[in-house]
Order: sequence, then structure tokens, then C-alpha cells
Amino acid sequence: MFRLIRWSVIAQLITTALNVATAPVAAEEWPVPQWQTAQPADEGMSAHKLAEVGKWLENSGAKAGLVVRHGKIVGEWYFGDATPSSKYLVYSTSKSFASTAAGLVIADGKLSLDTKVGDLIPDVKPEGKRYVTVRQIISMSTGVNNNKQFPTLEKQFSHSLYEAPLTHELGKHWDYNNTGLALLAPVLKKATGKQVDEILDEKVFRKIGIGESDWSWDKNEDYSLPYSGLHITARGLAKFGLLFLRGGRWQGEQVVPAAWVKEATAPSQEMNPEYGYLWWNNTTGKKFRGCPTDAYAALGRFQNNMLIVPSLDLIVIRQIGEDPEPNRKLNSNELYKLACDAVEKK
Repeated sequence: MFRLIRWSVIAQLITTALNVATAPVAAEEWPVPQWQTAQPADEGMSAHKLAEVGKWLENSGAKAGLVVRHGKIVGEWYFGDATPSSKYLVYSTSKSFASTAAGLVIADGKLSLDTKVGDLIPDVKPEGKRYVTVRQIISMSTGVNNNKQFPTLEKQFSHSLYEAPLTHELGKHWDYNNTGLALLAPVLKKATGKQVDEILDEKVFRKIGIGESDWSWDKNEDYSLPYSGLHITARGLAKFGLLFLRGGRWQGEQVVPAAWVKEATAPSQEMNPEYGYLWWNNTTGKKFRGCPTDAYAALGRFQNNMLIVPSLDLIVIRQIGEDPEPNRKLNSNELYKLACDAVEKK
């Protein structure tokens, strides 16, 4: 009797396993050729709670807002004169794009994280700056003096390369620092002959359907800014977010190496574990309170932000461009928690 029961249990387990193995897998949705929209409930979200997201965005003065779930738009808002074709400067959210450009050049073997600035630009000054690595540049630990007036300088890259002193030991001090980050643009240009935005356009934008009319990029001294400068539509920004949400895949192509997506959005150093390679992360659970710890984000001035939550298959975007009320006090964690709380079914 025991043997019969045992074998019947085993047979049942085998049958269950076979049923699971042969069960249809939901197809991934892609915004090709255009984004699909869906009712919140159809994607496991509360329509009522998602409406609260829209109210928060409107009350915050936002121009555009977007929530994507399972590869479909479940919430989309435009205020004032904004439309889906409106491009807005996203300020430091541009950094996460520049990080991706660096990752692609590294994947091509033209750079490594340990490549030194002096390997490509030997006349950089002071002499100690020759030993700053790509890793230190994109983890904000160059030791370069953080000039608070840097974005207003007429010749920003000349200052970064030849004038800005070193004020900290390389790799030993975390500092959110546009002066040090500016070194990335000439390093990438020397390694590839191309600008940050040219690398992204060739290797990412064209492949995922971010067209020429969807974006533009500011320059200084003939270099595309790696710390700011991207103007992009909300839907274009969401496509980039979906690329990362899917581990760098776009349909059948691995556009960005999966290993880079994982490494870039994880802690890059011990001084500030919430910072990766020009991405912010929630590994401490404190950066984006109320959201899962696997959440990460591209954050820009005036709260031009994009949050990505892999465990919820969720993207949340807010855009305003230049805020007419520059001292507006906002807590974007309220927005992110509203969006995460709106998810009812994983």
C-alpha cells in the first residue's frame, strides 16, 4: 500500500511538472512600432490608485508623466501645452544614458573600467589626473575638484581636462561631481572617434525606435555633455527604461550587455552604496522608501526622473524640463510609492 501511495504521489508530481513546463508563457510586449496602451486592471494595477499618480503629477507642476507595466502604457498624462511629441531637457537623467554609452564602448573592447584618462589624453593636467580611471569617472570618485559653477563655464571641457585641480585621493571620496564626470566625453571620443550621443544613436536609439524627432543633445566645445543635455519625449525615455527593465534586450537582440545593466545599476563603491555607474539604486531600502529594494532610477534636476522596478515590471516617469518654480519642494518618493502601491498583482 505504501509503495502504491508513494508512486501515485510521484506520478502526480511528474504530471504537475509537465503541465508547468508545457503551460503557455505570456509573450513579452514591445512598443513596436508604437506603444500599446492598456487598462490598469488588465495589467494588474488599481485604476483608482493610478489616478492618484496622475493627480500627484499635476499638482507637482509636471509637464508629462508615464507609467508602464508589462511593456504597455497604463497611465499617461500631459499638462499645459505638452503633447506626446514634446521633448524636455532631463538634466542629470542624461548621466544614465552616458553610462550606457561607456558600457557599450567597453563591451566593444575599446575601453575598460580600468582605462586611465592619461592612456588616451596624456597632456591632461594636473599630472595626477592621468591616473583617473573610467570606473572612477562613472562612479563619481575621481577626486577632481567639484566646481559648483561648472555648468555655467564657457569652456567646460577645457576646465575639466586642464584646469580643475585634484582635491581628493583618487577613488577615495564620493562626490556628485559634474566637473569630474565631464572627463568621460573626451575619453569616449578618443577611444571611438564618436560623441556620447552618436554612440547611443547608433547602438541604442535606432535599434529601439527612438527616432531623430524624439531627442536632441546639448554640446559645449564640440563635446556632447555627459552630465546633462539630453532632451527627449516621455515615450522615448520609457523605451530606454524598458530596454533596461528587460536586461538590455530588445525583442530578439541583446542591445546592451545584460552584465552591464546589472553592474551599472548596482552599488559601484562603498562610500555611497546607493550610487552605481551614473544610476541611483534602492539596495539600502532608503533611497526610494516604500518601493522594492531592486528599484533603480535615473534622476535629473527639477525631478526629471525615471524609476525602474524590475520585481514589479514597472516604469514611472516624470518630466517638467526647466521648472518655472525652481525652488518647488517635492518629494518624488511620494510619486514612486503611489505607483508601486498601485500594483495589485505581480
